[in-house]
Amino acid sequence: MKQRILFVDDEAMLLEMYRLVFESDQERWDIQFAPGAKEALEMMEKAPFDVIVSDMRMPGMSGADLFQEVMKKYPKSSRLIMSGYSDQEQIAKCIGATHQFIAKPFDIKLLKNTIWRVCALDGWLLDEKLRAVVAQLYSVPSLPSLYFRIMDALNSPDASVDTIGAIVAKDPAMTAKILQLVNSAFFGIARKVSNAMEAVQYLGVGRVRSLVLSLHVFSCFDKLKIPNFSIERVWGHSMATGMLAQKIARAQHAERNDLDEAYVAGMLHDIGKVMLASSFSDQYSTAGNMAAERKIPMIEAEREVFGVTHAEVGAYLLGLWGLPISIVEAVALHNTPRFSGVKSFSPLTAVHAASIFENEIFENSVGVPASKIDDEYMASLGLTESVEEWRDIAREALGGVAAA
Repeated sequence: MKQRILFVDDEAMLLEMYRLVFESDQERWDIQFAPGAKEALEMMEKAPFDVIVSDMRMPGMSGADLFQEVMKKYPKSSRLIMSGYSDQEQIAKCIGATHQFIAKPFDIKLLKNTIWRVCALDGWLLDEKLRAVVAQLYSVPSLPSLYFRIMDALNSPDASVDTIGAIVAKDPAMTAKILQLVNSAFFGIARKVSNAMEAVQYLGVGRVRSLVLSLHVFSCFDKLKIPNFSIERVWGHSMATGMLAQKIARAQHAERNDLDEAYVAGMLHDIGKVMLASSFSDQYSTAGNMAAERKIPMIEAEREVFGVTHAEVGAYLLGLWGLPISIVEAVALHNTPRFSGVKSFSPLTAVHAASIFENEIFENSVGVPASKIDDEYMASLGLTESVEEWRDIAREALGGVAAA
C-alpha cells in the first residue's frame, strides 16, 4: 500500500505549491492537504496518515497543539513540523510530540528526502519496544539553547565566524569545555587556543555546532559510574568517529552538507549507550557481562536485555531534537547499514566505517567483540575497494592520538 502523507498549512498558496512539487510522487505516496489543524484532525478520523507535515504558526490551533493531539490519538503517525529557529518557545513545546523539525526557509529537495527517509525509518523508530524503553528513561537531554542561538545566527545574512565566536563566548561553561578539547592531543594544535573566537576560527562553525550538541549531552551524564562502562571511553570513541567520518566523506568528495552531517552523526552515534546506562545501570551492566562472557557484540546483548539497541534509542532522541533525518538514520543504523533504503554513499556509510576503524585502532579493553565492516552493504554501494583506503586514512589520523 502507498504511504499516506498529509500537508497542513493555513496558507492556500503554500498548499498549492506542495501540490505541484509533489505531483510526480503520487505514484509512491497518497498525498492529501488540509487548510488547518481542525480539518487535519477531521481527515485523520476518517483514515490515519503515515506522515503529517504541518506549519508551526497557524491561527486557532498551532502546529504544536495539533501534534499534541495527533500524538495522543494517532501515535504511529510520523510528525514533521515547519518552523524557524527563532520559534524556540514553540519548538520546546513540540519536544516529544514531533519527530522532525524542518527549518524555514526550506529546500524542496531536502523536504522530499526527509519524508522519504522518515517513511523508511518508521519500522525502526515507531517500534513499540523502543517506545516502552524510551518512556522509562530517567533523563532525556533537551536541545541546548546555545545550539538554537548558533543556528539562528547562521540563518542571518550577517553570519560570520566572529558572530558565532561571540555567541559561544557568552556561555563560559561551554567555552571552557571547547577550549579544553581543542587544546588536547586529539587536535594536535601547535599553539594554545585561548578564547572562543580562536576556537571557532580553528575548528570551523560546523564542528563547533556539533561539539555544542555532544558536549551538552555528555555533560548531563558525566558522573555516571557503572561497572564495565566508561563514559570517557564512549566520549573519546565518539570524537574520533566524528572526525574520521568527516575525513571519509571528504575522501569520497561528498557535498559540504554531507561532510557536516557525517561529523555530527559520528559525534552522537553512541549517545544511546549513555542514556541506557544512566537509566538502567543494572541491566546495562548485565548486558556488558553477557557480551563479554558469550563473546557477542554489545548490540546483540542489548537487544536480548532491552529488546532494542543503543542505536535506536539514540536515534529516537535525535529525532525528537529535529536533527536532519540523514543524521538520525546514520545513528539508528550505524551497526546495521544494510537496512538503509539509501543505495549510495551517505553519512551512514561514513559513520559505520569510522566507528569500526576507531575500535580497531583503540582496542576494546573489556573483551567484547567489536562489530565488523558490513561487506555486503559496501559491495551493494560499489565501495568494497574503498574500505582499505579509508582504513589507511583512519590509521594516519588516529596514530598520533593513540601514541599520546
